[in-house]
Amino acid sequence: MSSPPPPGRPGGLADAGGTVGRAAVGATIAFATLIAVGQLLAGLGLLLIKGYGLWSWVKIGLLTALLSLRAEVLATVEGPPILRTATDATTIQARFVPMALTIGFLWLAARAGRRAARVGTPRSALAAAGLSAAGAAVPVAILAAAVATLVTLSFPALGLRIQVDAAGAALWAGTLAATGAAAGAYMEAAHGRPSAAALRGGITAYGWALGLVLVGVFVVATLEPTVTRAYVDGLAGLGPGGGLLFGAHLLATPAQSTLLLAPASGSYLEIVGEGSILRLCPWRLVGSGAAGATFLPAPLQLTPSLWLLSAVPGVAAMLGGRRAAAGTGVTGGRAAGLGVAAGSVFASLVVVVGWFAALRFSSGLLPGRVIWVHPAWVRTALAALAWGVAGGALGAWLAGRAYEEPGLPRPTSA
Repeated sequence: MSSPPPPGRPGGLADAGGTVGRAAVGATIAFATLIAVGQLLAGLGLLLIKGYGLWSWVKIGLLTALLSLRAEVLATVEGPPILRTATDATTIQARFVPMALTIGFLWLAARAGRRAARVGTPRSALAAAGLSAAGAAVPVAILAAAVATLVTLSFPALGLRIQVDAAGAALWAGTLAATGAAAGAYMEAAHGRPSAAALRGGITAYGWALGLVLVGVFVVATLEPTVTRAYVDGLAGLGPGGGLLFGAHLLATPAQSTLLLAPASGSYLEIVGEGSILRLCPWRLVGSGAAGATFLPAPLQLTPSLWLLSAVPGVAAMLGGRRAAAGTGVTGGRAAGLGVAAGSVFASLVVVVGWFAALRFSSGLLPGRVIWVHPAWVRTALAALAWGVAGGALGAWLAGRAYEEPGLPRPTSA
């Protein structure tokens, strides 16, 4: 009888190939699902606006899917009515992320990574994560580049032509697929380890933060009916186009929550051109720099109900710390340490995803040529870390207390 192949030999190579292959298939399905959702949304747009043909709406659906993967739009403005003379021309680069679709894609990619990690017995959790990331990234990057070449939209009445940066689409699609698959594979392969628990807790905290900010915005909208009515009336005045804008706003609500986490944590969100222009601080709008001082000479105090959002980072971090420690059996200082690790993951996500979701516009039509809307990086990182560490430690410590309480003695029979 022959003995089974040692690890790292034929059996190990087969396991590695199976992990890569399963991750590739799962990520391809995730990308295809994203494209299908984009087409469904485009179909709704076709029902609302009749001015464009079916093929144009198909390309708009593809564009929506690529935007969720952080692709950059290249819009060439060739003349009137946007520009005053037909001889003028400029290119606008814009980045807008409908992050609801991004989250769905990452969730599917993570599930693909989890399934891939179950193939064979990987040498380590990091190896499973690396193999899954490689398997997921390559096909998705190729598909994204191919789809980007199809997205060329022309609007002669507006003097506008829209394309997608194919190289950027491939880079970011592959990166996101790899990130989701690697995270899923690592949490599957390292199940039961403190590192996986901390990662799961940090992701849970960030998910809670996005959801709680969204709930808080709805509460504020309820408490400020005048502003909400103006928003609704403005959309209604645009006719079917207002419906499309509202749909785009819904898809972008996670990105909105991501950016609002900066002022909610005690930092600020800023609009930057050649220098800082405006800052959204907790909770007031402040002009900064020469352009900002001209536009907004005095700070504008916003509604006090926005202070409800300032409780979100601490509550979310506490829930994430509790999730990290739940089921591990650790207590006391070890539980608190696990919560601190989860809070650190949460703080990292606040900064990284804030950078990912930041709005960007670049054009010769704009002062300073590049306009960014993003968090103040250093201050946001420090504020998120403070909330994450404190809230995560408290939540994990509370979860660990359940294991410290002695159980009731069982009755014995004579």
